[in-house]
Amino acid sequence: MPEVKFDHTDDVNADIQFDPRDANTPDRWIKRHPELIRLTGKHPFNCEPPVPLLLSKGFITPSSIHYVRNHGPVPQLSWEDHHLSIEGLVNTEVTLSMDMLAQLPSVTIPVTLVCAGNRRKEQNMHKQTIGFNWGPGAVSTAVWKGVLVRDLLLSVCDGLQKGAKFVCFDGSDKLPNGTYGTSLSVERALNPMNDVLIAYEMNGARLTADHGFPVRLIVPGVIGGRMIKYLSKITVSETRSDSWYHYHDNRVLPSIVSDADMAKREQWWTRPEYTINDLNINSAICSPAHGSVLPISDPQALANDITISGYAYNGGCKKITRVEVTLDSGKSWLVSDLEHPEEWPEYQFCNDPFPRQRYWCWCFWSIKVPVRQLLNCKDIHVRAWDSTMNTQPKDLNWNLMGMMNNCWYRVQVDFAVSGEDGGELVLRFIHPTVPGPESGGGWMSPKGDGVDKDNIVRMTKPAPILTTAIVKRQAAETEMEGAISDAASNKIVTKKIDTAASGVNCYTADMVSKHSTEDDCWIIHDGKVYDCTKFLQEHPGGSDSIIMNAGEDCTEDFDAIHSAKARELLAKYYVGELVACIPEPSEGVQAKSVPIGLPTPLPSRLSSPSATTQSFLNPKKWQDIALVEKVHLTHNTRLLRFAFGHPDQLLGLPLGSHVFLRIKSNDSLYVRAYTPTSLPDQQGHLDLVVKIYFKDTDPRFPAGGVVSQYLDALTIGDCIAIKGPVGSFTYNGQGLYSHSSGKKGKCLQIGMICGGTGLTPMYQIMQAILADKAQDATKVSLIFGNRTEDDILMRKEVEDAGNGLGPDRFHLWHVLSDEKPEGWKYGTGYINKDIIEEHLFGSQGSVPDSAEDLSSRIVLLCGPPPMINLCCLPALTELYGKEFVDNNVFCF
Repeated sequence: MPEVKFDHTDDVNADIQFDPRDANTPDRWIKRHPELIRLTGKHPFNCEPPVPLLLSKGFITPSSIHYVRNHGPVPQLSWEDHHLSIEGLVNTEVTLSMDMLAQLPSVTIPVTLVCAGNRRKEQNMHKQTIGFNWGPGAVSTAVWKGVLVRDLLLSVCDGLQKGAKFVCFDGSDKLPNGTYGTSLSVERALNPMNDVLIAYEMNGARLTADHGFPVRLIVPGVIGGRMIKYLSKITVSETRSDSWYHYHDNRVLPSIVSDADMAKREQWWTRPEYTINDLNINSAICSPAHGSVLPISDPQALANDITISGYAYNGGCKKITRVEVTLDSGKSWLVSDLEHPEEWPEYQFCNDPFPRQRYWCWCFWSIKVPVRQLLNCKDIHVRAWDSTMNTQPKDLNWNLMGMMNNCWYRVQVDFAVSGEDGGELVLRFIHPTVPGPESGGGWMSPKGDGVDKDNIVRMTKPAPILTTAIVKRQAAETEMEGAISDAASNKIVTKKIDTAASGVNCYTADMVSKHSTEDDCWIIHDGKVYDCTKFLQEHPGGSDSIIMNAGEDCTEDFDAIHSAKARELLAKYYVGELVACIPEPSEGVQAKSVPIGLPTPLPSRLSSPSATTQSFLNPKKWQDIALVEKVHLTHNTRLLRFAFGHPDQLLGLPLGSHVFLRIKSNDSLYVRAYTPTSLPDQQGHLDLVVKIYFKDTDPRFPAGGVVSQYLDALTIGDCIAIKGPVGSFTYNGQGLYSHSSGKKGKCLQIGMICGGTGLTPMYQIMQAILADKAQDATKVSLIFGNRTEDDILMRKEVEDAGNGLGPDRFHLWHVLSDEKPEGWKYGTGYINKDIIEEHLFGSQGSVPDSAEDLSSRIVLLCGPPPMINLCCLPALTELYGKEFVDNNVFCF
């Protein structure tokens, strides 16, 4: 078959430019399209095009607006110097230059690429996943040219050796967990029906930097995460890829796996049955676009049609056979017109060794609907079917990574009034979400639909011609309106209860206040009463944060710090309803006996001097503190000094305890724990060292830290609320310590391991030992983990404290995970067993000489849960035994 000249060639430089957002990133050398929607801040670059722009380009997507998924910096490679090696269980290992690869027999084929996270933001609005917010634009189609993997392995490498089961692919990008790699089964890679391609051209030109230059893997019908960019090595092996990303990306775990720690702990990541390969069936509505309006004031407009259209795709070379639209929430369906451009002659496979019709690409659907039918239409849904009679589910199926969301796509239809004079009646179309980190946008957002309302308002009085239709529609909406609103805002609804008829227990606030001890702990949340006594020891945040609210209404505090899942868990401890008073029983009504219990005083958990009447902190009461001084310690670290009460008032914070700060931002309350660096006898003020997590600096958290950015924006005189102290471990001076569990003792040496802001309680204890240096002979060693040298918190202050104690009593070891600066004399990588063994109890090694020597040491840990649970605790157990960890290791 002669090669067909496709009319698809890109001008790869069209509409692209250097973006100021890339100026201070490793990608500053790359030009990009300004209309691409960035999903993870400035860096790494992850984007999708606006859907109207994407669809306006038709079947083939220009490379400049093709969606991009980057896990880190784009490697700067050259055509002349790059090589592709093929090794492992092949009869002949080879290394190919790009010119050599381009001279081999090639094929050209259109393929649709889809990120497995396409439409993920819908899942995130339902419940947050660990993935960022893809909209429906993580799909694009290009024409790819390259060499079939089958030809490389069977012809160039002379076939495979016995035992070959997997073909592993590795890129050239340098990422925190190694290079990005994956593997395919030999059967998939060699099957001539699968068209697995090593591509070096996209839309008639060499690959661009963001799309894998100079060479990448293309696997038609499979998720984009398998299509390795910057390909440098192919290895045929008996086992699957050993790349970290092969196991920790592109998985659909069961919905019971609620967080990454659970997935790691229970080894869900390594189970091959949850690996994603083939795409699932999916479709989306693209027109009418989000926020678009359709004027209907003119009666003639009701006689017109509106075209509803969008895309659909599938995996496994299964053809989309029909796409249906419903205007009545699934009671009836309309069949749309369907178009498969890849069936057109100009898009047939070039140089096809196995001629057939393939279905590796998206298709387009459209349907015309009379505008009048939308007057009684609350929403529009779409679903697709394939040749196996498989279709999309009605509801989304949440999973930890937010992958493969393919529920019915729903566009809400509203009546509204448009125009500055409020005179034009319109239908307004609202999509589920808008892509990216913004919290607003779409009907799934609890904060509104994200549509500009300056000239568009919700209609209150319809035009006479539409009154009948609107009344019918509003009647149908009334039944569901409350439920939809509450689901969107993720709130628990407190229903009015006829307590006498229902037989529920009723309590007044005064009655609940009598249950305010560790042995009898009740709380009020959203008008309901809960007995949390049994939950104290199970609470992940420790019992103190619950006890401090015992006997009180903690609705605001609870909602500010807990997830929707935590609110659901409260139901287990429900004991009754909160009422203003309990009336005397009327005739014929039996009074219900309510067990009250004797009031028990809150046990003293505070050591001197914080137990004195002059202490400022109160564990049961929020109090205001005012910012009086702010010092910039580093580019992202601030020292904040807050004044309270009277100048001679004591702080009242035991060494090792922390406080809660509460702020209000965008009508939401947030509560976070911080450890002041001030000592217990500090008078008149407290000092906080705060690391600011700015937006657009970490792709995992593109919005940054809400509370830390709020604190950074405070000006002198601004106030925030504080409550405390909270904490389980207390250092009482001169080596004496105690724990809320009842453990106490005296140590001769403290080994500290911390990461990032976990330094603050360690520094507080170091300060206390230094201040009492003449009486307190306790030795201290500190292992301090950070990503980069710039991230090291309070470096000078820690070194000064160490110098004050002297080299015989203080040992410091830094560990940097992301860099090794020139002249760096400390450790790199991650804190591990070897580092702990060598540095935990000093530079001369940490193996105790005897059991008695070991019992005189304690270890304090503060840092990210993975560091503590997956590294420190296992290493300490292996080095010193379980008994030591159970009795001498304490976590903040």
